[in-house]
Amino acid sequence: MFYLGVRELGLSSPSELTVPYFNKIRSLLERVPGITVVEPKRVDECCGFGGLFAVEESEVSACMGRDKVKDHMSTGAEYITGADSSCLMHMNGVIEREHYP
Repeated sequence: MFYLGVRELGLSSPSELTVPYFNKIRSLLERVPGITVVEPKRVDECCGFGGLFAVEESEVSACMGRDKVKDHMSTGAEYITGADSSCLMHMNGVIEREHYP
């Protein structure tokens, strides 16, 4: 959900702008009974898997992915959700390679 979802589709407010915070996906998830929604500290930081970046800068991409997963893990969340399937696949790959819960 990062660049395209946040900045082009307006799914949430980008942190670099001084506008009131909103997140349409969070608002939708909060309507589901029985779940608690938490967000990482750096909510709109890239996971490192955009375009050819992951190929051309694979080590940096992997480090960014690990940092993003650790940020999510620090919330105590059981699941990571999002609107960008490539980000979710990248983070899932990190979780599997690093044997994270």
